[in-house]
Amino acid sequence: MTLAVLPEARPLSREDYAHAYQEGYSKTVRFLASTGAPMELAEEVAQAAWARGWERLSQLRHAQALCFWINSIAKNLLRSNFRRQQLSAELLETSLVMNPLESEPIDARRMFDGCSETEKQLLQLYYVEGFTSQELSGTLGLSAVGVRVRLTRLKKTLVGRMNLEVDPAVAFAQIAA
Repeated sequence: MTLAVLPEARPLSREDYAHAYQEGYSKTVRFLASTGAPMELAEEVAQAAWARGWERLSQLRHAQALCFWINSIAKNLLRSNFRRQQLSAELLETSLVMNPLESEPIDARRMFDGCSETEKQLLQLYYVEGFTSQELSGTLGLSAVGVRVRLTRLKKTLVGRMNLEVDPAVAFAQIAA
């Protein structure tokens, strides 16, 4: 018994991917909605998954598995979104229980006045929008560890500037709200 030699797989072209997107996007949305995701979130995550798939197309091993691969990316993005929301809620709840806010409002804006725009953007992306240090590393041109070190130093600076025992993440979340 001999095995048939498979033809060498050619990479997907832009047109092939566009055609697959047109046919597969609605399937990805339905897949995410079937897991319990609200329709608006399912559409947003499906679009992000197809975009990420295009960015990482070189990692696709078999063009026939494109939709399955995209759905895997979408499922992981949905899980990540869910974990990020849970972690944010738990962090805020824990911070408020451990460090209850006094009746005086925190002057959080003054706390961040000395920050550069890059530092403010880093705090916004990490604490408010929930990006991980790994995701931010590519944007900032640093390693993930470098991003975490920068955040730690920035938090110490902010706490020292205000001489408070308030978590900068809570203060920044108040500014963003």
